[in-house]
Amino acid sequence: MTTSNDLERLAEAEIRLSYFLAEQIKNSTTYFGYPEVPENNALSILGISSLAKLHLNNAGDPWVHGNAKMHTKAFEQEALDFVAHLYGIQDDYWGYITSGGTEGNLYGMYTGRDYLVNQNLKPVFLFSDSSHYSIPKNAHLLGIRAIPLKAQSTGEMDYTQLESTLQQLDETEGVILNINLGTTMTGAMDSLKAINDCIDTLQFPREKLFLHIDAALMGFIYPFLETAEPLFKNGAHSIAMSGHKFPGAIHPCGIVLTKKDKHDAAFGDNWIPYVGSKDTTISGSRNGFLALNLWYIFQKKGLQGFKKEGMECIENAQYLTQKLKDMGYPDVFQFPNQIIVTFKKPIPELVRKYQLATQGDMAHVVVMQHITPSRIDGFCADLERSGF
Repeated sequence: MTTSNDLERLAEAEIRLSYFLAEQIKNSTTYFGYPEVPENNALSILGISSLAKLHLNNAGDPWVHGNAKMHTKAFEQEALDFVAHLYGIQDDYWGYITSGGTEGNLYGMYTGRDYLVNQNLKPVFLFSDSSHYSIPKNAHLLGIRAIPLKAQSTGEMDYTQLESTLQQLDETEGVILNINLGTTMTGAMDSLKAINDCIDTLQFPREKLFLHIDAALMGFIYPFLETAEPLFKNGAHSIAMSGHKFPGAIHPCGIVLTKKDKHDAAFGDNWIPYVGSKDTTISGSRNGFLALNLWYIFQKKGLQGFKKEGMECIENAQYLTQKLKDMGYPDVFQFPNQIIVTFKKPIPELVRKYQLATQGDMAHVVVMQHITPSRIDGFCADLERSGF
């Protein structure tokens, strides 16, 4: 029986949620973070929003449906195929939809660790000190000895230090190397060519290497750049991407891909009878609605849609860079072909208004789809009025 206290509690909950919604709508009007992409929220047009009421659990391997029927693994497979095609490995890959870039990085590092351990090698993890904070955290979780490499002033890896560090390793050690395609603060992209040059110069054995790409930010833009390298063809073994950054999924999620032989070597055939699937992912239960969301975005935009949006974001970042320089704003920097623009941290009021990410004396804007020239003009006008 519902009591008056129950009704009062529910009414208060509804009121609180209504106020929270209004507050978040207001915050989104000046948010310079990851995108609010309205067309990605139009799942209700297809009736998919009703599926959010169901318990859709993609537990286990994406390619083994298991005993339960309440899942979206067929959509997950199609979404993974879309990204694998983007990177030219559609015929030789394994992957799954993750909770975000951190889980994708953890999976790549886990796979690399076991790939090396299975060769009786001691894994050593190398990463630039401008890498995402999940990178050293994951190394700690996996019990891997981690060696940070100094980054250049732009945030790109220092290849001279990479070479000297590789030289110092003994023959019993193998390397998991993290390669950034868009560092957190400056958006710097490490060069796989420069890394391969170091490896070839030292004649470091390829079988003792596992190259993981952290492409959380640029994963859906990088393949369309004229300067893009064929990552997997040139030695990469795994890649982690975010689904809620540039793609603009409405819930945090990500995608991780790896070469199938590396996945099989690390995970084997770990069958879980009561699930009716293989234990091949970091998470056990996985949100099946995330697969629907990404699948829908990929169907709606297609490869050409992502290319168009990516190039527009880069152009708008260049517009912001030039506008800041023209007004004499201090310490403006944009890494080539990047959607991040860094500059001197503004006054606290503007940091709060635009919810800017800051580090030390610097701030940045990630120029996503919703950061239009008109929004940039308004932001720069506020900077000018602040007197810097």
